[in-house]
Amino acid sequence: MSMKAARRHLVAAGALALAVPARSAGAQPTWPAARPIRLVVGFPPGGSGDFLARTLAEPLGRELGQTVIVDNRPGAGSNIASENVARSEPDGHSLLLGGNFSHAVNPALYRRVPFDPVADFTPITRLTDLPTVIAVRPETGVTTLQQLLERARAEPGRWSYATPGNGTPSHLAGAVLAKVAGLDLTHVPFRGGAPSLQAVLAGDVRVLIGTPPVALPQVRGGRLVALCLTTRQASPAIPGVPGTEEAGLPALDVGGWWGLWGPAGLPAPIRARLFEAATRIIARPAVQERLAQEGLQALPSASPEEFDAFVRREIPFWAEVVRTAGASVE
Repeated sequence: MSMKAARRHLVAAGALALAVPARSAGAQPTWPAARPIRLVVGFPPGGSGDFLARTLAEPLGRELGQTVIVDNRPGAGSNIASENVARSEPDGHSLLLGGNFSHAVNPALYRRVPFDPVADFTPITRLTDLPTVIAVRPETGVTTLQQLLERARAEPGRWSYATPGNGTPSHLAGAVLAKVAGLDLTHVPFRGGAPSLQAVLAGDVRVLIGTPPVALPQVRGGRLVALCLTTRQASPAIPGVPGTEEAGLPALDVGGWWGLWGPAGLPAPIRARLFEAATRIIARPAVQERLAQEGLQALPSASPEEFDAFVRREIPFWAEVVRTAGASVE
């Protein structure tokens, strides 16, 4: 066993011992310790990841009896955040808010990622879906997906789409859109949803493929026109916006999801407590109502083991989506 592996084993064993509540009357478990828990998200403030993290942080802190802080570490399609948690001590004080992009897409999209999506993490639970919306400014005169396709075909190379970054569901949706519709589209990645939105609102990029928390407030305010989701079916959480089947391009069917992980070696009692706390929070009507206002549906796992099996199934599925889209990042 390497020194690093031995050290992680000893930390995990120690944390396991500390995580078990003492038997004596009035004694309290020592986890979480007297320092905050970090909820690491790979995107800056203003996007769906930051929204979800801040929706969960306060109630999760109350459930666990310790402050939960949102630690934004944007860059490399969330690989920076994923690596940070993968390299953290498995003591329950570093958690990753990731998704299909971090654990299934990026390992296929990037030539190299600095972590193993299975071996370097402890899966806790899936949290919500991660739909994406295709939207344009009203000034384009485009009001339907079919009109967008017609304009883009008539002006090859002149239409670009903004996304929160390489490897995100938005990026893959755009790549698949271009492939199945036979379009010459330029991908313009940003370091999060907020800067991608600003580029579209400023007219620097013509199409936004963004998450509902980013796109929908602008749609409601009349600054963007939502053409459709990037999934075949519409979402009950996003009334009035069709899926691609209704919009006339059913071959485009790219969505995503958010989930919660700890580093590999997270002790079972800590994982169980985190699972119970997170799923209890995500099931609250007030939380689900807030999620629905931002176009997200709660999709908690039945158990950490079920989430683990789900992630393992998603890895080859998204690798095939990346291959089909022809997308890659050096």
